[in-house]
Amino acid sequence: MRALWAWYSAAAGLILLMLGAIQKKMFVWKTGFWGKHGTDGWHYDLMLVVMNLAIIVTNGGKYVLWK
Repeated sequence: MRALWAWYSAAAGLILLMLGAIQKKMFVWKTGFWGKHGTDGWHYDLMLVVMNLAIIVTNGGKYVLWK
């Protein structure tokens, strides 16, 4: 059971890290969703937030290594 909480806390930590990156790109650097060149926006950071939220909400899904 301890290892499962480690995965949740890792996912929550990555969510906080990506939210900080999104905040920096949006409000400090004034970067749009896709950015100027299509690769320097905050779309990738948002995708990582959603992926980690899915891990937390679904308890890792059906095929987890530890339960």
